[in-house]
Amino acid sequence: MSESVLDLVVVGCGAGGLATALQFLQSAPGGRVMVLERTSRAQRGGNTAWTGAFFRLTEDGSPAHDFVSRMMELSEGKTDEAIVRRLAALARPTIQWLNDNGVATKSDLTYFLTSKGPRLMPAGGGAAIVETFAARVEELGGNIEYNTTAQDLITDRGDVIGVEALDSAGSKRRLLARTVVLACGGFQGNPALLDHHLGGRGHELSPIAPGGRSNRGEGIEMATRAGADTDGQFDQFHGEPVDPRTGSAEALVMVYPYGILVDHEAQRFVDEAADTPDNTFEAVAYKIWRDANQYAYLIADQKLMRHDIARAVLTDRRPESALTLEALARRLDLDPQALADTVARYNQAATPGPLELSSLDGISTRGLVPAKSNWARPIDEPPYVAWPVTCAITFTFGGLRTDEFARVLDAAGEPIPGLFAVGEVAGIYHHKYPGATSVLRALAFGRIAGQTAAHRIPNPTAVQ
Repeated sequence: MSESVLDLVVVGCGAGGLATALQFLQSAPGGRVMVLERTSRAQRGGNTAWTGAFFRLTEDGSPAHDFVSRMMELSEGKTDEAIVRRLAALARPTIQWLNDNGVATKSDLTYFLTSKGPRLMPAGGGAAIVETFAARVEELGGNIEYNTTAQDLITDRGDVIGVEALDSAGSKRRLLARTVVLACGGFQGNPALLDHHLGGRGHELSPIAPGGRSNRGEGIEMATRAGADTDGQFDQFHGEPVDPRTGSAEALVMVYPYGILVDHEAQRFVDEAADTPDNTFEAVAYKIWRDANQYAYLIADQKLMRHDIARAVLTDRRPESALTLEALARRLDLDPQALADTVARYNQAATPGPLELSSLDGISTRGLVPAKSNWARPIDEPPYVAWPVTCAITFTFGGLRTDEFARVLDAAGEPIPGLFAVGEVAGIYHHKYPGATSVLRALAFGRIAGQTAAHRIPNPTAVQ
């Protein structure tokens, strides 16, 4: 072909894509890399730009003691253990590389009041990764093409040799490359795919942050057309309970275990405190979507409000408040008698006493369905408060099947030459999300993909 050939095309400008491009340029100085980003420069970064990006690591970057076992347990053994073990082994060098490239890390408390200690995170969150890495890629000669959307892979006898893309002017472009790395997220920004994989109400789920709207599933679709196999649970997602009254991103409401959740008919529908919030928030958010028609109300009283709950409630809106349950119900457009009756039944099954938030207390309801397994204190100290709560989708679980080298595999389990996938486009999660692993795996496997792309250059004399 007469068309010039790039050494690497990366689809996506989040943590995984930028880590791939940066590591490639450091491993092959002078190499030709192009990163395709469907949004503008100001909107770049996908989910990464909006997340706090906690890592399930200790302060020195080492994996938590239960890192591997926890990931395998939550997936019920369905995640490829080789990928999990590789991620654990790469954790500390990945954090060191992050620091070496200008992104400092710090230990900070999470938004779970039951957290026993701080977790590692980038200073400045995921936005610091995007801004720092994008600048480094451009400094090293990489090219980031904004307002450019990858639409299909170019193949030759089973090998992936490039990408077809659409630029901001509506012109189609053929970008030939020795290596293609997909780092363009899941499909949470595509209502039609959500309906297809999650059922007819999938479109009700809104991305938790604006960056998620850019993740529309094209990477998964173009790779499967090229023969890729899939992995991850397509009918499950990482969801979180948020305040729908605000336009702020990630407006989390993580104090739901300390009150009761009611639906439109002012009826409880879930055990709010089956475990600590870090172990239940995803399941509770899912039930709000599935069982409460995507809208619930957290009802509590001054036993909760006397505590410092600021780090667990990230909405910029104050809770609704009233001196009586009937008045609170009217503010929420609920039936006043129904809410009063629900709270009365709950109070009768609860145990009087102080409300302590920092650990499971084993104080459960008696004879109530559904039960409340912990923190079952009466709601009887006005003013009463309420937060509306809905389920926001952070990312989808289903994606491409990959191995511990970030290679995309076909149905026979063989690597597709020239094609790699990192981040949420690679499906590894099943059943439950092991918190604080998503950005870490994007960075770690982005580095692997970048190093491999560097070594795929013919006669790579510059590769380090």
